[in-house]
Amino acid sequence: MNGEVLRWPLIIVALATVIGLAVADRSDRQQQAASARSLREVVSAAAGPDARAGVWYCSEGTSSPGEFADHSVVVSNPTPVAVTAAVSVFPSTPLGSVSPAAPPEMRRLIVPGRSQAALRLAEVVESQYTAALVEVDSGSAVVEQRVQGPTGIDAVPCASRSSKVWHFAAGSTRRDSRLVFTLFNPFPDRAVVKLAFSTDEGVREPRELRGVLVPARSLVVVNATDLAPRFSSVATTVEAQAGRIVAGRLMAFDGTEGLEGLTAGPGMPEAATQWVFPSGPGHEGVAEHIVLYNPSERAATADISIRADASDAGDSQVPFEVSVPPRRQVALTFGSQGAYPLPAAPFSRRAADSLPEGSGFWAAIQVYNGVPIVAERVTAASTPPASAGVAVVASTLMSPAGVAVVAGTPVAAGRHLISANKAGGEQVALVVVNPSADSIARVVVSRLADGAASPIAELDPREVAPRSRLVVPIDRLVDGGVYALQVEASLPVLVFRSLLAQSGTGMSSANAVPFDPVPLDPAAF
Repeated sequence: MNGEVLRWPLIIVALATVIGLAVADRSDRQQQAASARSLREVVSAAAGPDARAGVWYCSEGTSSPGEFADHSVVVSNPTPVAVTAAVSVFPSTPLGSVSPAAPPEMRRLIVPGRSQAALRLAEVVESQYTAALVEVDSGSAVVEQRVQGPTGIDAVPCASRSSKVWHFAAGSTRRDSRLVFTLFNPFPDRAVVKLAFSTDEGVREPRELRGVLVPARSLVVVNATDLAPRFSSVATTVEAQAGRIVAGRLMAFDGTEGLEGLTAGPGMPEAATQWVFPSGPGHEGVAEHIVLYNPSERAATADISIRADASDAGDSQVPFEVSVPPRRQVALTFGSQGAYPLPAAPFSRRAADSLPEGSGFWAAIQVYNGVPIVAERVTAASTPPASAGVAVVASTLMSPAGVAVVAGTPVAAGRHLISANKAGGEQVALVVVNPSADSIARVVVSRLADGAASPIAELDPREVAPRSRLVVPIDRLVDGGVYALQVEASLPVLVFRSLLAQSGTGMSSANAVPFDPVPLDPAAF
């Protein structure tokens, strides 16, 4: 009898344990699914300290004398011990070739602890275009690429994944531009790729680009300016019908139409229903645009939220709605239109008219009818008489000239890494956004160089209020040289870096590389 009396509590405990394990398992699966989703949506993310290695794909640059985007890779090592990077450099293969032009050449970089090492690809291979496959024996190392030419500079993280589909919201093939897409296949199987361009006159799928062969272990380059010429605004989808690739974009403006600049970087491997842009300019002379591209066959409807830095601007503007038709792009313009080519009416519209003059801002985009889109931010600035370009610029930078394009981010993280290069004469700005609706983020920014991790005293730590951002003129707070910036926060944040050449033309902007990214909470916006 006593035994039967005792059995019920045991059964209840057992049932509770089973239920608890089931709930925990479901929670784990949900977290794993969310983590997997966030990794699918982000093009560059560190594998993390638990991974033994990291693989990076850097495909956007040139390596011949006199070309417009001289290509280098930079490896940043945040760990206290040295790491080794095996860099395989691929020359470009002519469009239509059935085999690679030449096998890749390999070099090894030894990167000391808490330091950086760079390799100019022209020192390894001379080719009009080059790509690099960088394999590092550490999941914590981050690889970026830097391009530089007569019209400007750009420095962006390399891709850390491949995909069957890549999207590019911004682009132009008007007469002053050069728009090039790189198709990088470092894998042992060939890929077959098609390209589709969304233009002011509808979708264009040139016959030559309906089945582009990308041989195994090769880089193939498509010059869109030659194959889809004279379109003011072009969005692009690159789709692998067989195999998988890494697709990138090089875009340059020569100054003949009032805009001069250079921008480079991989595309987005996934459309998403939420995008955030951490930085908006706050000074005269900067033309700011966000280009929304809908690659699907259904219309997308999104709310756009703008949050100004100025204390007297209130918490934010009232969100406004934007509809993006199937396979079209829509541009949102902040301030003046500037010289950058935008989609024709009615696919361009002004945004944030009520922002205070000179106020910086950040923006969030939330698609609420479930149709994912791709969003990129274009900043174009010029100074008399002819300096101009394309880039993304933080509000701390002054007298900008250049062009930059950067994708929004659909993820946040508690730790980020990004390189800087004050030795090249650039001004460096860092932006940290706290997307939380109710929690303060405590942020520490450290400079990694010469074997040391040195927290920047003015930011050790720094609090960022909910739904606010911190804009930091890094070049005024640290000594010169080549270094990396590590951002550690008490909760997931977004981190963005801008570079601005102090002389001539050159702007660059990039999202920092996240560790363990998590999807943004739609309720936060």
